[in-house]
Amino acid sequence: MNKKESISLVTMLALGGLYLIWGSTFLSVRILLEFLPPLVISFSRNLVAGLLFLVWSILGGHWQKLSFQHWKVHLLAGILLITLGNGFMALAGQTIPSGLSSVFMAVGPLLLIIFFWISGRKPTNRKLLGTLIGFVGIILLASQKNLAIPGKEIDFYRGMGFLLIAVVAWNLGVFYIQFMKANTYHFTQVCGIQMTTGGLILLGIALFRGDAQSVVISELPLKAIYVFIYLALIGSMVGFGLFGYLSKALDATLVSTYTYVNPIIALFLGNIILGESLSSILLFASSLILSAVLLITTEKTLSK
Repeated sequence: MNKKESISLVTMLALGGLYLIWGSTFLSVRILLEFLPPLVISFSRNLVAGLLFLVWSILGGHWQKLSFQHWKVHLLAGILLITLGNGFMALAGQTIPSGLSSVFMAVGPLLLIIFFWISGRKPTNRKLLGTLIGFVGIILLASQKNLAIPGKEIDFYRGMGFLLIAVVAWNLGVFYIQFMKANTYHFTQVCGIQMTTGGLILLGIALFRGDAQSVVISELPLKAIYVFIYLALIGSMVGFGLFGYLSKALDATLVSTYTYVNPIIALFLGNIILGESLSSILLFASSLILSAVLLITTEKTLSK
């Protein structure tokens, strides 16, 4: 199918599924934090998904031989995306509401503009305008201590710092893979390597901190087990599977719309299920950030 022609019903359903699945992962992590330490959530979901991806890649005939250079790229990407990106996002979830976290993480395209600019690819004026608007929204969010989870206000700025590390690391990993031209492999192989690498490092950190030893699986309620299964299998595996399919079936601009649809879903899920506040300043700052991302992702050309 030509990416610019009509879109099939199956493809539209896949895109809708990606919106719902990745928009709900912030809420899922927030719920699991009631029962498990943040790093335990991160290492376990990524190890499970990563190992399953590796099995899928090998048994499905998708595995290709990697050069030594590409091994280094994807191992480092695993540290940036999973250990730092996913790990610090989970740590931030202890003090930052899920909806606010999702909006903050949506600034990724803005950071990619900056990374590519530094590497020599000058952005268009439209992208610069989007970046400026987005950072105004970020400043507004970061200044609102009252947006913290009730009782966690004293740790709000630490949580925002964790989110900053997470979003910078995640998008630095995305940029690094593209810059090194190492994104030509099947998504099962790439995701398997990155998730397993990052998950193993998080496991080591969790063991060192004593987080993993504090978990008694037999004492976990069914609610926690169900949410974990959803995160590992649906949030990670199905989500990345849909993303891989859509990346081949649709124009990249349309696929990237998940960046600004997910926060909307996360904001309202957090409000409906957890009672997270939807204050006027949060909605205004969110609209600035999402408008900025829309400006950037709908601009198809990047001037040199």
